[in-house]
Amino acid sequence: MQLRATLARRVKERRQLSNLSQRDLAERAGVRQALVSQIELSEANVTLDSLVRIAIALDVDLAGLFAANSGDPRVGSGHS
Repeated sequence: MQLRATLARRVKERRQLSNLSQRDLAERAGVRQALVSQIELSEANVTLDSLVRIAIALDVDLAGLFAANSGDPRVGSGHS
């Protein structure tokens, strides 16, 4: 499923840009580290609540986690 692959790529990109480990992101978001790993591997059936928590922890709007083009300046910052 392309949506999961895009989500996986964007979460990993944003996490790495923020110099966070999967564990760091999980702690910030209040989710399990295993969930972060599953998301990045396109294996998670993640809840909306968890996605919102992860987006906040990564300082990105929710739509930014699904944007296919990560170079789009309109997407990615939680401070629109």
